[in-house]
Amino acid sequence: MPRKAGSGKRSPVVFFALIFFCVAAAGLVYFQTDLFRARSAERGLSGLVSVRGSVGLEQLALTDQEVGVINRTVEKYRETFPKVGLVIDTVGHVDKITPKTVLIFAVELQTNGDLVVKSWSRKVPRDNMVPQFVAYMGKAASEYKEFKRFPDVKQNFKTLYI
Repeated sequence: MPRKAGSGKRSPVVFFALIFFCVAAAGLVYFQTDLFRARSAERGLSGLVSVRGSVGLEQLALTDQEVGVINRTVEKYRETFPKVGLVIDTVGHVDKITPKTVLIFAVELQTNGDLVVKSWSRKVPRDNMVPQFVAYMGKAASEYKEFKRFPDVKQNFKTLYI
């Protein structure tokens, strides 16, 4: 009986060539595309944050880590403070902001009502500004929560300094 074409055993060489081709294609897809990489957040502050004062956002040269910390903190307290304002000035004239540059720093937090929660201006080195912001947000949120327990007092204030 004659043998039909293709009915015999496949050559091991063809099998290994096929495996090699699949591994090479998978490697190409893995290393040349972003399909398997975690997406990094776009560098930039949350849209809930505004920066005012004589020091611009570009001059601060926030690191990606600092931007992430600020954005996570703002998101954490978003229900309490839907808008966050940072007021940043320098002490005297400064050409370039370094980690040791002393800044005058204040925070303004808009609540869901008519009330604005503000910090007193404080002098902080640039490298301590973000930790100060995070600490203030936590303190302001807890103090504002306590303040809201007294609705009769709340009606008399438009600005609350914490």
